[in-house]
Amino acid sequence: MTTKLGKLITIGMAIVALGLTAMLVSGFQASAHESRFRAQLRDGTGQRVGTVEFRVSRHAMTVTAELRPNPNVAPNQFHGFHVHANPDGKGCEAKGVDPATWFVSAGGHLSENGQIHGAHLGDLASPLVGADGTARLQFTTDRIDPELLRGRVVILHAGRDNFGNVPTGTASAQYSPNTEAATTLTANTGNAGNRVACGVIRRQR
Repeated sequence: MTTKLGKLITIGMAIVALGLTAMLVSGFQASAHESRFRAQLRDGTGQRVGTVEFRVSRHAMTVTAELRPNPNVAPNQFHGFHVHANPDGKGCEAKGVDPATWFVSAGGHLSENGQIHGAHLGDLASPLVGADGTARLQFTTDRIDPELLRGRVVILHAGRDNFGNVPTGTASAQYSPNTEAATTLTANTGNAGNRVACGVIRRQR
């Protein structure tokens, strides 16, 4: 009798476990299927210069970016590319004709406390712009929680991102920084230069 009861309990627990697993898997897949975010990149004059899409798959998020020719972006170079922190959807406000004043309302990079540049949540792979001024970039990442994207902005920079890899120090393979401002720019943004295109990230489904 005890043996039969033990078997019944074991079978019941297995059924419950399978049911919970099915619920978790189906819930994750449903969430993944529904999570898609998109941003239209525009320069400071309002001209559309590209798109960025964030699609959540089963294990990670796939980011796809396509860029059109943009007079503020140099061909045959990598360009800094980041999700910025301010969540109010107003980060793409451009002010003035000087690109140095564009999109400053986006704030710094999306990050957690203590993160340095190169490891910010919002640090993305850099697109390589071709000779014709266009670029296409696709990569996967599990760094960013998709729900953090909504209402934030993605920014394209005029220069390349050094990802914080500037060897400062006294060793033979290092150098002394010429100014504190230069190392601060590297620490904050990878010294990627002006913000030349911006797009508010909106959830599609």
